[in-house]
Amino acid sequence: MSISAPAWLLLGSLPLLALSEWNSTSYTGTAVFKMLCSTAFLSKSLLLPYAEWSGYHSLIAIGLGFSLIGDFFLIPSRREFRELKHKALTPDDSCAQRSVSISFQVGIFAFAAAHVSYSLAFLQNSGSVSLMLFSVTFLGTLGAARWLGVVYPQRGSSLKHNPLNLNIPIELRNLVFFYAVIIGTMFAAATSTSPLAPVNLLNSRAIGAAMFVLSDLFVARNAFGSLSPSGSRGWIEIFVGYAFYFWAQMVIASTLDP
Repeated sequence: MSISAPAWLLLGSLPLLALSEWNSTSYTGTAVFKMLCSTAFLSKSLLLPYAEWSGYHSLIAIGLGFSLIGDFFLIPSRREFRELKHKALTPDDSCAQRSVSISFQVGIFAFAAAHVSYSLAFLQNSGSVSLMLFSVTFLGTLGAARWLGVVYPQRGSSLKHNPLNLNIPIELRNLVFFYAVIIGTMFAAATSTSPLAPVNLLNSRAIGAAMFVLSDLFVARNAFGSLSPSGSRGWIEIFVGYAFYFWAQMVIASTLDP
């Protein structure tokens, strides 16, 4: 099986992105390599001439484009990037001291738009839709989000509630819930539909959607979780979170392969 140029670009850029972000090593490297990774999955959808695009192809490409925009707006400012290395917040005061930028909120809306595009694409390009599987996946995703603390987290952390120990600012909780509903819908659409053309396991929309959901848990933990005394994450944690996300996008883009 040959590896496409976009996949090679992602393979080369992803480790460098994780190294650049680790311990706030390089702001420029973080921004450049993140956008290179985003360019990789978007370019995957642009390999086919536009005249040959189907409605499904157009919707997936739009979703990938919104995702690239979201990635851009989630790049922290230089000040925020430097502060990550020196912050030492406790679970009790992290919410009060940590502000969430307008740029971050714009990024959430961009990703919500991407998930809407993906959902429409999956539902359009389907031989059948299992309403039972859609409902179970959607409700299960929201239930898991509630338990993990992504949706309206309870104070404190235990195995019974909020095990990720998330502390989401009150003014953002409705926005995060809205996003959880959108991505839950996308995941449900991916798992409950059957593509019109048969695909192999590596090009499965359900696998891509599941990886996307997992990657968002890393985003939530990074944005709203309690930081360690050093205020930094390990290189492996950064790499795994990004790997889930960028390869999720690449898998979704690969569903366009003939």
